Amino acid sequence: MWTTIRRQFDKEVEGAGLPFVAFCIALNLTSGQLAAGLKIPLYLDSIGTVLAAVLCGPWSAIVAGSLSNILASALGNPAMMFFIPVVAVIGAFSGFLARKGWFRFWYLVVPGGILQGLVAAVVSAPIAAYVFGGVMLSGTDVLVLYFRSVGNTLLESVFYQGISSDPVDKTVTYLIVYILCRNLPLRLLQRFNGGNNVLTPAMLRSIHGS
Repeated sequence: MWTTIRRQFDKEVEGAGLPFVAFCIALNLTSGQLAAGLKIPLYLDSIGTVLAAVLCGPWSAIVAGSLSNILASALGNPAMMFFIPVVAVIGAFSGFLARKGWFRFWYLVVPGGILQGLVAAVVSAPIAAYVFGGVMLSGTDVLVLYFRSVGNTLLESVFYQGISSDPVDKTVTYLIVYILCRNLPLRLLQRFNGGNNVLTPAMLRSIHGS
């Protein structure tokens, strides 16, 4: 099993993949810190994970997301270490959607982001509730406090917060990744293992016709 995973990861990071995964880790840390600093009710800390999933593959995304959380923990936010299972799910799910062509058209990106947010909310709710008592020192804490104030249990409050904010967060993340990928030169896209994940039929015709 581990040999198969390693072989798939090596395939994903061929060419420009490996330095790109490092860039995606830095992107996660930067965007996540920016969102936390502004205290907005979004995370935006998985842009690099989704970008790696689309252009490289799911295993690259899982590595990028996991290392991002480990580094974030080392840099002063130890809570991030506990959410590695969540970023693994994000990497795997976005990689699956990318292979199905959901990042080729914006009208598939939006429902994909909503689905991703719902999946992430289900996985993260027990961690946030039972490990951290629902308090993450972020803008989303306001939503948890609101749902608690109207009589919900802690787990219910964290879950409702998740399904309220995570679909928005992941939809914004997916749209950012879509815009970034659509503005990359075709020659650069072809250097990635998952470059075809964002190439529409018209773009493929342009490549073959040139």
